[in-house]
Amino acid sequence: MKETVAITRQQRLIVYCVGLAAFLFQFEAFLVHIALPDMQRELMVDDKAISQVVTTYLLGAVMALFPGGALGCRVGFSRLFWIACLIATLGTLVCGISTSLPMLWMSRLLQGLGIGLMVSSGYTLIPLWVEAEHLGWGYSVISQGAGLGMVFGLPLGGLVAQFLEWHWVFLAQLPLLLGLCVFSRCVLPSDAERKAAVGPGFREVWALLRQVPVFFYGLALLFLFQCVLGGTRYLLPFYLENMQQMSAVESSMSMLLYALMMMISAYISGRYSDHYGSNGMVLFALVLATVSSLLFAWLQSSGAVLWVFMLIGSLGAATGFFASPNSRQIMCKVPRAAVGQTAALLPIALNLGVMIGVFLFQAILQVCAGYDVIYAGAGVLFMLLALLQIRISFFKN
Repeated sequence: MKETVAITRQQRLIVYCVGLAAFLFQFEAFLVHIALPDMQRELMVDDKAISQVVTTYLLGAVMALFPGGALGCRVGFSRLFWIACLIATLGTLVCGISTSLPMLWMSRLLQGLGIGLMVSSGYTLIPLWVEAEHLGWGYSVISQGAGLGMVFGLPLGGLVAQFLEWHWVFLAQLPLLLGLCVFSRCVLPSDAERKAAVGPGFREVWALLRQVPVFFYGLALLFLFQCVLGGTRYLLPFYLENMQQMSAVESSMSMLLYALMMMISAYISGRYSDHYGSNGMVLFALVLATVSSLLFAWLQSSGAVLWVFMLIGSLGAATGFFASPNSRQIMCKVPRAAVGQTAALLPIALNLGVMIGVFLFQAILQVCAGYDVIYAGAGVLFMLLALLQIRISFFKN
């Protein structure tokens, strides 16, 4: 068991601010996600058109994530975080007053740009200010905040979808985003206190990272896991409403199990990985996702809703057990000089994986494959990722 030093109040506030951003990110995502079937009916569009409400948002986020590290090094990560909050707030407002689907797509792109810069700077603020001994805890707060965002976003999304116009899916977020703007301005330290500067160039960073092979393996694992998870999670509300004949509210309440299990497992995994290492917890998460996906594919034809709840809860737990230990195993050996350029790659891999997963799984479902085939395939992919994690375990972290 490792000895750890106490974490300061300033470090806690930084982590909680980033955790609040994760809360809003997932609150928005699941508020919209659970309302998609009803938005589709109100806007009278097909599956492909409504899926672009998700993919344009993720595209904007990924577009912002790529230059996020370099921008943060130049203007300061605290300042970039605050600017990103303002952009996300503006994009959300435009989403709420959109009068057509193309206008909604463009405003979602702007919203995604703001969220992408926020996430990029947030993921960097934690390793920049928090010691390596607490990275597991720091990243677990992100997962817990994300889970809490789902807990509130899911039922509210269901209620808005059932009783109000789709515009309120976005307008309801504005007070929270404005609150984050104020909170971040108050608690994030001045960039002058820990000037990241421009940092080393690409060649220097590449030379440093070549000495940390676990970084590349862990980043690939993060991308692939989120690709499979993002696709399977995207399909769940459609399965609940189309196959189980649930209403939007019932579907959103069912998905709460995912969020609750994610929060509980994230708390456990963050503390565990700081004390005992990341390898075992990440492998356990992948095995859990494998078993639950294969069981659902085998048993869902019975029509019993029990197997749906089993899948939802297991995927939520697997997400929580995976997220912070994997982030820790990626970042714990990265030299501090390269933190600014490398930490921003985590949300790039995560969001790019989700975006590609949503596109692929929606396309596969639309072509012809049934839910049983899709989730059987997901189980096989999770199994292959477990084998990759066994390869990663040969690197000490």
